[in-house]
Amino acid sequence: MAPVIPLLPMIAAGVSAVGAVMQGYSAYKMGKYNAKLAEGNADIARQEAKMLSQQQDRENYLRLGSIRAAQGKSGGAGDEGSVLDVIGDVAAEGERQKQYIIRAGEIKAGGYAATASLERASGRNAMTAGYLSAGAALLGAAGTSSGVSRSAYNSDFTLKRA
Repeated sequence: MAPVIPLLPMIAAGVSAVGAVMQGYSAYKMGKYNAKLAEGNADIARQEAKMLSQQQDRENYLRLGSIRAAQGKSGGAGDEGSVLDVIGDVAAEGERQKQYIIRAGEIKAGGYAATASLERASGRNAMTAGYLSAGAALLGAAGTSSGVSRSAYNSDFTLKRA
């Protein structure tokens, strides 16, 4: 049993290193998954904006038709005078509302796309941190088993001079 005792720090470091790598990989996979969800949400936001803008086009068309019909019913022509001003204003307002819908959808989709990028970066950073933690655990155990303690090193991992 005595020969195993000096190996305990190395075994513990190995287990710690594997755990750090697994944790980093798990966070990486979660970041990729979350990024996929955010990208899907961005697509949905764009589709919704497209559908709402088409709906706005239809409402604009019906509104303009109603104005023309009302003008015709009152005995006037729908293509002259103040009716043209009203039709022009209504058409412009309808187009403005449509453009607002499209813009709001793109802003929403852009937010989801930014979230996807952040999730991917977070996952990559977590994986890198896992590898660095694993390396630090192994180096610490190697130093301990070689008889050199952490306090023998400077912050830049060079040996301190006595």
